Parts: sequence; structure tokens; C-alpha cells
Amino acid sequence: MRNFIFFMIIGLAISNIFAINYNNKNITIATSIAMIIATISLFCYDYIGNLYQNKTLHFSNLPGRKSLLKKLKYYQGKKPKALILINIDSFEDINDFFGYEFGDKVLQEISLWLKKHMPDEDSELYKLEADNFAIFTRKYNSDKELNDYLNKLSSEIINMSFLISDNELDIGFTMGAAINSDNLLKLTHSAFKKSKIKKTQYEIYHHDKYNENIHEKNIKINKIIKKSIQQHNVIPFFQPIYNIKLHKIDKYESLMRLKLDNDIFLKPSEFLQISKQLKLYPRLMQEIFTKVVDGINFSKVEYSINLSVDDILDKQTRNFILKKLEKSDIGSWLVFEILESEGIKNYKEVTRFLREIKSLGAKIAIDDFGSGYSNFEYILKLEVDFLKVDGSLIRNIDINEDTQIIAGTIVDFAKKLKIKTIAEFVHNKDIYDKVKIMGFDYVQGYYIGKPDSHLITSKNLDYLHDKDDINLFNV
Repeated sequence: MRNFIFFMIIGLAISNIFAINYNNKNITIATSIAMIIATISLFCYDYIGNLYQNKTLHFSNLPGRKSLLKKLKYYQGKKPKALILINIDSFEDINDFFGYEFGDKVLQEISLWLKKHMPDEDSELYKLEADNFAIFTRKYNSDKELNDYLNKLSSEIINMSFLISDNELDIGFTMGAAINSDNLLKLTHSAFKKSKIKKTQYEIYHHDKYNENIHEKNIKINKIIKKSIQQHNVIPFFQPIYNIKLHKIDKYESLMRLKLDNDIFLKPSEFLQISKQLKLYPRLMQEIFTKVVDGINFSKVEYSINLSVDDILDKQTRNFILKKLEKSDIGSWLVFEILESEGIKNYKEVTRFLREIKSLGAKIAIDDFGSGYSNFEYILKLEVDFLKVDGSLIRNIDINEDTQIIAGTIVDFAKKLKIKTIAEFVHNKDIYDKVKIMGFDYVQGYYIGKPDSHLITSKNLDYLHDKDDINLFNV
């Protein structure tokens, strides 16, 4: 309508000029001419516009996620149907190198190319978020038919070169697909993730009860994590660390647990990886750190808390810890255990943070030392106070001469640098006796005590130096 009015005004102006030239004798004729000119102009505009649109179909003209969801809902319970999710490989690199305007042109060309390579004319192409497309089709009724199409599509895109703004690009796809299910979107995403992990061109979802159970469990854990954060049910468990020379427990390692409604506690192995994938781990870390600080204010006992390199590099977590230390003045009661088994990258930033917390009185321990990434030079750079020798070197140290040599080397090295050593995974009397003879300063493990929500005190551990024949915690 706006275009019609615009061209009518132009036509009227032209016709008025025409009428004036003829002494303005017939305004009606002038108006009629204006209408004719406007109509012809609008027709030409639409015709040329349609030609342009057909030639350069812009991805923004494609239906989006909302339309796709409506389509999937409409075909609930109906067959055949299949959904294909398509992601452009390395599209972020294209944006970074050529710019976002060029990236939009790539998306235009890809949308045009996909339009020409649809399963049939009834299939529909959708533009999803970022560099993702989806194809909904009712052409295929079997995995084999769908696989043949995806294989052909993959082969053709590999052999295709796109010329965009005088730049020749080879484009690749990663695709996931599912067929004849009322959970097409979920299953397609599952197949797509599998394709990403396996680095294949495409994957078709195959019914797998085990994977479905895993997926359902992950959804359940996700809800538990969020609920635990909201209701402050992130609970520290404390495992005692025994001072061999002083014959007493003088520190505890704080371990994260999630408390369920029925007083069951989830261990990190059950939720840690999922929390990191969902980017909820920093919130868990803040919750557990707050609880530990509160415990220090109450009991004035030294606690250690695990801190990954990712925690240190996360600005939110890093600032939270520093502010807590500055406000509470409990740094001298805290030991931060850096997880050495992950490998330590970005030493400049890591060491800067560790120096900051040490300036506030806190101590540094390297956890899992000897587990595979050990570098004695790093220990010097980080100025650590404790080395916690990994359980893989301790669990059989009473009978394994190789681990005795390695652990002994670590102990000797640490003593020369005046670094205290802690033997982890001390789970019976023989191992305790061995690490005691080797000169370890501290021991930790089930022989001393299991993690618990309450502190285990030294009064229950007289057997460690008076009655070595009793083993209350052997497993």
C-alpha cells in the first residue's frame, strides 16, 4: 500500500505538470494519468523486486524456529516425517576473518543452495539461530532413505565452491537427523551433538534406550543443581587430614555435595560435568565457598577447598573469592587446592591470583600431584605450601616399589623446598605405616576418616599411634 501511494504521488506530480502545460484544462485527466502511472510503476517495482528476491533469497525470509515448532506440533502422531539440523562448519572463523556482513552473504548463498537441494518441493527449509538451518520433510519413511539423502547432500557440498565477493570458499556441514518420532527436535539435536563429537559429516538418531536414560538422568540432575542453588542445598562434606608428627587432625578438605529432599547427597561425579556444561558450576563454587567461610568463622579450623584452573580464570569466581577473603579476614585458615591433574595453563593469570590470595593469608596446595602433568618448575613458580601426592601413587605403595621410588622423590624434593607433603588415599594400616616411614607430613584417606557433614575429631584416632593393630576405617 505504501508503495502504491508513493508511486501515485509521483504519477500525480508528473500529470499535474502535464496538465499545467496544457493550461490546466482537465484535472480529471491528469488524475487518471497519475493513477495509470502509479499502477504501472508499482507493477514494475513488484516485478523487478520479485525477480531480485528469486535471485537472491535472503535467509531472513525463511521461516524460523517458531514456525518449525508449529510444523512439528501439527505433525504429531503422523508419519512419514524427518527433521535435519544443519550447521555450517567453522562459520565463526568466516565471521572473524571477513566480517559479519560477509558472513550474512554466506548465509544467503547457503540458503539458496539448500533450497535447490531439498528432498522434494514439499520439503521446507528453516533458518534457526546463528549458522543453523533445518529441513523438515515427509519424503522419507526409513533410515536408509534418509541416509542416502544426507550422504548425497554431504558429497555435493564438499565438491561445491562458493564465490562470494570475489572470495572462493569451501563450505562444510555438520548434520544431525531423526525420523518418524514425535520428539524429532530433541532427537535431531542428540544426533547433531554425536556428529560434532565424532567429527562426522552427519549422524542419524537410532533408538538407544541407554542414551535415552542418560538424557533423562541429565535433565533430572539439571533440575537438582538449579534447585540446590536456589534453596542453598550445596553442602560441604569434610574429610580429615591427619598430622603424623603431632598425632592429630589439624585440617579438613571440603568436598561439595548436593542435598536432596530425602537426606541423600549427590557426589561431584554425579553432577560436576553437567554443571560445567550448563555453566552453573561457578554458582555451585560460590555456594560451597560461602559455607566453608561460615564454618571457619564458627570453628576456627583450617579447611582446604578445591579450586580448578577454570575457577581461577573465571572472572566472576575469582572476584567472589577475593572479596570474601578481604571482608572476612579468614585467609590464614584457608588452603586452596589447585587441581594439578587438569594441567595448568595461562600461568601469568593463575600466579597473579594465587599471589593475591596468599597476600591475604591463604595457603596453596597442589592436588593430585604426580598424576601425569607434574612439573617441578611449576611448583617453584606457584610458591606452594603443600603437595598432595595423587592416590594412584599411594593406593598400592606398600607393595609397589616403583611408586615408592616416585613418591620418595617427591617427598625429598618437597623437604628441600620446605613444602609439606600429604599422602592421599591412605585406606589401610600397611599404607599408613609405609608413608609414615617415607617421611610424609600428613595423611588423608578412609583409614583416617570418610567425608562427612560433621567434623571427625582426633579423639577417635588414638589407634594411629598407640594401637596400630586396630583399623576402624579399613575398606
